[in-house]
Amino acid sequence: MSDSTSTDDGVAVPLGAAWVHRVEEQHFSVPLAFITEDEDFIARRIDPLPEAFLDRPSMTFQFSNHSWLIRVDGLTVLVDPCNGSGRRRSVPYFNDLDLPWLERLEVIGVSPDAIDVVFCTHLHNDHCGWNTMNVDGRWVPTFPQASYVFVDAEYRRWEPTADPHPNSFNESVFDECVRPVVEAGLAKLVVPPHSVSPSLLIEPAPGHTVGHSILRLESEGNRAYFTGDVFHHPAQITRPELHLPGCDDLDQAIATRRSLTRRIHDERALLFPAHFGPPHYGRVDEDGDDLVFITGG
Repeated sequence: MSDSTSTDDGVAVPLGAAWVHRVEEQHFSVPLAFITEDEDFIARRIDPLPEAFLDRPSMTFQFSNHSWLIRVDGLTVLVDPCNGSGRRRSVPYFNDLDLPWLERLEVIGVSPDAIDVVFCTHLHNDHCGWNTMNVDGRWVPTFPQASYVFVDAEYRRWEPTADPHPNSFNESVFDECVRPVVEAGLAKLVVPPHSVSPSLLIEPAPGHTVGHSILRLESEGNRAYFTGDVFHHPAQITRPELHLPGCDDLDQAIATRRSLTRRIHDERALLFPAHFGPPHYGRVDEDGDDLVFITGG
C-alpha cells in the first residue's frame, strides 16, 4: 500500500434542504486481490469504473478515509470522524498520524464548537478517532457542544469488560475515543431505529460489527444513506459476497449488504460510503441482471 493525503474536500452535494460535505483525512492504495481476483468480473464490472476503483498497472484501488458532514434541520451533523492524530495503532497506515483533518473541517466553515451531533456508524478506530484529541496528555472531546450518538449494541461490544475483542487492531480505542466522551457527559446511547432529527434516522446494519448502523437522510423527497463499512468497494454492490477481512459476522454482513443495495436502488437514493475513492458517492442502477454502482448524483 502507498500512503497519500489530500486537501480536496471533494464533495458539496445539495439534497433537498440538506447539504452534504466530505472531509478527507487520508487515502492509500490497497491490492484489489484483497476483494477479488476474478479477472472476468474485474474486466466486466471494475475496469469501467473511475480510476480510483482500479489502477491497472498496480492492480490496486484507492481506500479513502473521510467523514461526511450534513447540514439539515438546523443541525450540523458529523458522521464517522476518521482516525485522529497522534495515536498508537498496530496497522501502520493508521499509526501515529499527523493529518490536518480539523483544518479541512474549518475550510468548509465548520469549527469543532459548531458540531451539534456526532454519529459513529461503528467504533473501529478509523470511524471514531477524532471523537477526542490529546490536550496536555489527556484525551478530551473534540466537539464540546455536540451530542455523541452511539448505538447501544456497538458501545457494549467494545466496552473493555465485554467479551475479548476479535479485532486486535481496535485495542485501546474505547478508552481513547469513547470513554472520555462518556465521562464528559456528551454520550447518548440509542437503540435503532432512532430519529436524530425529522430528516435523519439511524437504522441497524449489522455484520461488519455487531452494532454497525447507518444513517438515512430524507429531505424534500430526496433520500441518501451514509453506510459506514457496509461497502468498501463498488464491486460489492454487484457481488455482495465480496469482502475485506475483519467482520464480526461475515454472513450477516453479506445479508445486510445485499438488502441495502436493493433498497438504495429501489428508492433511487444516493449512497455515501465511508471509504470510496473519488468521486466518493453515487447511486445503484441495473445493468442486465446485475446491480451496479453509478458514480455521482
